[in-house]
Parts: sequence; C-alpha cells; structure tokens
Amino acid sequence: MGAIMITTALAYLRWRSASESPIGVDFNSISAAAREIASGRSPYAIKQYVYPPPLALLIAPFAFVHAATIWKVWVAIIVGAPLIGIAAFTSLVAGAKSWWLRPTAFALCSITIYFPRYFPMSRDLILGQTDTLLFSAVMISAIAAHRGSSHLRGAMIGVAGMIKVWPWAMVLVALPRGTPARRQVWMSTISVAVAAPLLAAIFGWSGLLGFFRNVFDAHQQHIVSDSVWNVPQMLFLNTGLARPVVHSLVLTVLLTAVLIAWVGTLLVVAIRSSGATALGTWNCLFCIILLLPVSHRQYSMCVLPILWWWAVTLVTNTRRSWWVLAIVAVLFLWWLDQTVQWPYTDSSSAISSLRFSVPFFGDILACTASILGARRLAATRPSLDQL
Repeated sequence: MGAIMITTALAYLRWRSASESPIGVDFNSISAAAREIASGRSPYAIKQYVYPPPLALLIAPFAFVHAATIWKVWVAIIVGAPLIGIAAFTSLVAGAKSWWLRPTAFALCSITIYFPRYFPMSRDLILGQTDTLLFSAVMISAIAAHRGSSHLRGAMIGVAGMIKVWPWAMVLVALPRGTPARRQVWMSTISVAVAAPLLAAIFGWSGLLGFFRNVFDAHQQHIVSDSVWNVPQMLFLNTGLARPVVHSLVLTVLLTAVLIAWVGTLLVVAIRSSGATALGTWNCLFCIILLLPVSHRQYSMCVLPILWWWAVTLVTNTRRSWWVLAIVAVLFLWWLDQTVQWPYTDSSSAISSLRFSVPFFGDILACTASILGARRLAATRPSLDQL
C-alpha cells in the first residue's frame, strides 16, 4: 500500500506541474499532423512530424478539441504509461519468497522514474513526447522474452516501431542462431512493422513519400545528441552547439572511430549472449540508442530497467558478489547523473562541450558495466532471467 501511495503522489505531482505548463513543441507538431488528417490531408505535410502514422491517426478524432484540454489528457497519458512497464517489471519477482520484495521493487521503479528531477521524464513532459509509451512497449517485449512468448516479444518490438521508427532495430536481439523461436520473433515484428508504410499509403503516394522523407530528414537535426556521432563533433569541431575543447578534425575522426568500435563491440557481445532474456533486451537497446544518428536524453528512460534488474539481483543473490554491488553502484551513479541540471537544452557556443558530454559518457559506462556483468553472470547461472 505504501508503494502505491508513493507512486500516486509522485505521478500526480508530475501531471499537475506539466499540465499547467505551456503545450510541448513536439505535441504541437503531432496535433498539427492530426488536424491535417482530420481535414483529409497527409500528416507529412507537417515537416516536424517524423513518426509513423498511428500516433496522428489516434489523435485525429480529437484534433479540434480545445488545445488546453487535450494537452492535459496527453500529459496524463505520458505520466500514466510507465505504470504499465513498472507493473510488468514487478511481475518478474512475483514468485519471490520474500514478502517485501515486490512492493520494494515497485517503489524503486516508481521513485526512480517519477523523481521530480529525473530529466528524461521531465524532458518528455516538456516536449509532449511519446517516450513513456515507448518505454512500456519495450518493457512488455522484454518481459515476453523472459516468459518465452516469442510472438508477443516480436509484436511489441513492432508496436514500439509504430510509435517511433528506430526501435525496429531491436529485432537484432533475435539475430543469433540458437535464439529460442528466432523466426517467430522476426515474423511478428515484421508483420506489425509493415503496417507503418501501409498506413502512410492511405494518404496516397505523397503520404508514402512524405513518411520516408520526414523520417530520413530527422537525422539532420542541429541539436545536442547523446550519440557516438555527435559528441566527438561537439568536443572537437565548431558546431555552434557548444564550445569545443580544441578544434581538430583528426581527433574528431579518431574519437568517433573509438566510440563506434566500443559500442559496436558491446552490441555484438550483448546480442551473442542475450538469448531470450529481459536483461539482454535492455542491454542491446542501450547500444542501439548510443549508435543512433540522433539520440535524445529521454531515450535513456527505456533502459532504466537495467538499474532495477541489477538492484533486484543484488538483494536476491545470497552470495552478495562484490562485482554485482559494483554494477549497482555504477548504475545508481548513472541515474543520479540524469538528475543533474546539465545545460542540455540551452546549447550555446559559450558553454564548454565537456559539460554536454558528461551524460553521454555516463551512458557508455553504465552500458559497459551492465553488458560485461551480464556476460559474467551468464557463466554462473543457467539463465539470466533467474532473479
């Protein structure tokens, strides 16, 4: 009961604060796309609309409702969506012998995601984005992997890809030979994913072309991006986003190559050792997020469950291995790093690029710790899903 009360209070505070704030710029573009549909036109006439059609289609019937009203409802959806993922994660410890483990896990999940200074959630609310919906879809896919439900696992990857295009890359988790029901995962993902261009096609040829054009153009956004591509440029080139440490094209190329090799190697390790595990899903997703051409800070919310998973592993592991404790410490510091008010949204050539880079390198460290820990744990347990 205490965990539910804490969650309700934190969620309400989040909703109240955001619903009284100005309407998010990204939700404005979604609403504009919905109005285009309601008027019988393609949503991709709105250049800022870079998502698959379902989002605008769902809002289209309410496109002409008073803006303040629909904003309050949308904020409630953003705030409420993580509860689905939190409940899904808590189900992982449903069979725990300790009576206190489930409510403790629920409280841990709620506090870390609804904490008022947790920036990924704050950013989602400021913009009116969809990453909490993405979070829940990814969570259900990961839990389906844990339960051995391959069709649901693949279908939810497809659903995540219907919210934003890039999560379709998660199907790489089922790439290795020997992955349980690999074909079912791929077929379920593809079956759902093909709906995006088909729905875009109902707006005619211009709608189909507009879908691919807007999605492709999204990689050219001139904003701070927590990716292996953008950080080296901020550090060593005059991008206008931040003050470089030193201007050097050679250092830019070298650091980019090192980061790509680092994260690419982690992705290979994660894929090869992921099998059908929930942790493997989040680890692979973490690498994908770091490798995206444009990777926003709020995407890290989708891999927050790695902190929860390792924390539960620590308290349920009778041996209390020092290296599990070290991983939890690293991940907790990673979470704290995301509660610091870094100058993320106020990009300026007057601000040192080092300050913008701290969250990114925190991501790299957290991803590395989780993947190497998962590899070591796989050697000591029959399944990574045995919490």
